[in-house]
Amino acid sequence: MKKRTKSRIALAASAVFLLSAAAMVALLLMSREAAITPPSPNAPEAVEDSGDGFPEVDWAYWQGINPDVIGWVTIPGTTVDSPILQAHGDAPGYYLKHDVYGNYNPAGAIYLDADCEELGLSSRNAVILGHHFWNDKKVAPMGTVADYKDEDFAREHARVLIQTPTAKMTYEARFAQIVNGRERNKRIDFEGESDFRAWYGESRANAAMVLDAETEPEQVISLVTCSYNIWVDNERTVLVTSMQETAKNQAENTQIAPDAS
Repeated sequence: MKKRTKSRIALAASAVFLLSAAAMVALLLMSREAAITPPSPNAPEAVEDSGDGFPEVDWAYWQGINPDVIGWVTIPGTTVDSPILQAHGDAPGYYLKHDVYGNYNPAGAIYLDADCEELGLSSRNAVILGHHFWNDKKVAPMGTVADYKDEDFAREHARVLIQTPTAKMTYEARFAQIVNGRERNKRIDFEGESDFRAWYGESRANAAMVLDAETEPEQVISLVTCSYNIWVDNERTVLVTSMQETAKNQAENTQIAPDAS
């Protein structure tokens, strides 16, 4: 009788293990599938606009999938070529565990911090976040940001292309910080110009990698992901970028005309 009981327990444990393994595999496959976000899924092949590196995004398609899609981020030469979603104040961490399709997904999505909801990508410091997941940069492409601690990598991938339905903006990597995720490091709102300048200067002075020690930008976009260098179990790499001056002038003078259709 005892042998039968032990046998049943062993069979039950094996069944639970197999079911758990199957669920894990299914979750991995779902995460990988959700990470495939071609800019124009209905186009026969990826098309770049005028050779400038910006992919042609089918905004109607992606905003039909999820109205929280507010932009697109591309880092040439990396796996970062993804929609940017807007997180909301009533659920600021939603996209940490949900993908662009709104499905539960531990790899999450790339999203603009909920505190930037009012001004969007025009926030003085627009903070875009995404996971560094299993070191798999196809499933979680924002993990690429952790590589910006290396100056050679940063120089090779300094251009960060940000676009919305109405504008294309070229940003450049300025410096990368490694910060303790347990501390309050995020700054989005500033009391004035001097407050912003003080924050920017202090952040640059404490950076792990600096590409540009001269530029004093008016606005920045910070790309944030988990990394494992100093505090190991809870640290973030923050890549601070600002708009190229030539790109800034172009963005101010030439906006993309809205699609009349």
